[in-house]
Amino acid sequence: MLKKLKDINWNHLYCFYEVAKAKSLKDGIKVLGVASSTASEQIKKLEEALGQKLFNRSSRGLLLTREGEKLFSHSRDIFEAGSKLLDDISPNDVGGYPVTVGIEETVSYEVSTEFTSQYWDFYTQFGTVNTSRQYEHEQMIENILSGHVDWGISLRPPARKTLNYSRIGSFDLHFVCSNELYEQFINKEDILRNIPLAKVSWDSTLNDSILNYLKNYEIQPKEFIKSDHVEYVRNLCTRGRCVMVMAENPLKEFKALKMFNVGNPITLNLYAIWPKKNENLLSIKKLKDLINSNLENVPGQYSDQTYQVEVSDVSEELLK
Repeated sequence: MLKKLKDINWNHLYCFYEVAKAKSLKDGIKVLGVASSTASEQIKKLEEALGQKLFNRSSRGLLLTREGEKLFSHSRDIFEAGSKLLDDISPNDVGGYPVTVGIEETVSYEVSTEFTSQYWDFYTQFGTVNTSRQYEHEQMIENILSGHVDWGISLRPPARKTLNYSRIGSFDLHFVCSNELYEQFINKEDILRNIPLAKVSWDSTLNDSILNYLKNYEIQPKEFIKSDHVEYVRNLCTRGRCVMVMAENPLKEFKALKMFNVGNPITLNLYAIWPKKNENLLSIKKLKDLINSNLENVPGQYSDQTYQVEVSDVSEELLK
């Protein structure tokens, strides 16, 4: 039985990890580069050392036992961290670990999530991409510094010297209402004066910018509503119940909504932020590749429905 960390045979544990991740001995050995008999023997020895059965065989392939699931969870953390370590010190592109992107909760949310979904196509050959909602700028900065998120998207550049950033691009803010409501008014300024204007609850800076903008055009909305939920406000807006502010997304169109302005739109910048110490990681290199490709230029594979099947190396036996 294993009693100390030095007693673990890390080759056996890694063999288990790859087979468990693939849920198949056949697919696992492709990554390991060993014979199936070798992998089977290593897993058997690991089970003997732990005194636990790790797999059950079924018609669907290898299924983890309860103990196997627990071991896989721990080994995944170990080997994903190992892949990140190797990626950092190796001159080669390694990958092999998931990325978590912190997205600041703000009016640019639609543009930010669209950018991150493009990032998936740049990085997914090397790992998956997760997102984490960040309610405040400073909260996101702390999470980047602590490693809880790998990089983030914000309306503001960071003040910390240990962080790097790059402008993703700029976007315009527009007032938005339903098509039917838009057609009812002669002057568009009167839409803003008479229909409730929705404000987000968490971004006082944005709200102040909008109110100052309206003040410059001598527009005072009759009524305001506040909400933490963008989807709720958009549903109200689509039904002609309110006006909202939306970031122009060059990759997405809401046909039921009409964008309009009373003058020049409010223009905001969007920034990607990451730790300087992670410059050599593939996850950050791919982020820079996407930034340099320009947000408005959708990657070639972005709408390719077969791309994920190819990246996931799905067996031909499972496909029509």
